[in-house]
Amino acid sequence: MATASKLTPEEIDRFLATPVIARLATVQPDGAPYIAPVWQHWDGTHMWVIPRAKARFAEHIQNDARVCVSCADDVNPEHTRVTIEGRAEVVEGPVPLEGRTKEIADEMAVRYMGPDGPKYAAKTADRLRYLVRITPDRITSWSGTEWAQRYIVTS
Repeated sequence: MATASKLTPEEIDRFLATPVIARLATVQPDGAPYIAPVWQHWDGTHMWVIPRAKARFAEHIQNDARVCVSCADDVNPEHTRVTIEGRAEVVEGPVPLEGRTKEIADEMAVRYMGPDGPKYAAKTADRLRYLVRITPDRITSWSGTEWAQRYIVTS
C-alpha cells in the first residue's frame, strides 16, 4: 500500500509545470474567504498569476496580501497536492498583454491549451491585466493514498 509522502522541491517543480488548475484563496474586505480557479506559473521560487483588471481577487490582493493556493491532481491515483501559503503582490498593472506579463501568459497558454495557446492570448492582448507574484511563506505537499502518520490514532 502506498504511503503519503512529502514531495521534494524537484517533484513540486515538475508537478506545478503540469496544467494543474490552481485554486487561489484571498481575503475579502469583510474578512470572508474567496476562492478563484486560475492558471498559474511556478518559477521554482514564486507562483505567478495574471488576473483580469476587474477580477475580484485582484482587488482583494491589493487590500490584503495574504493568500493560499491549492493545486491538486484529482485524476491520478497518487492524488498529488501542493498548498502554498504566502503573500501576493501586484508587480505590473493593470497593463495590456506585453513584456513580462505576456511572457508568462504565453507560457501558461501553451501549457494549458497546447501549441496554439498564444493565439488565444493574442485575441485579448489589449485587455488590461495584472501580473501578480505570490511569495510562499509555507509550502505543504504530499502524494499517495495512505494517511500521513500524524493522522493515525494510536491510543
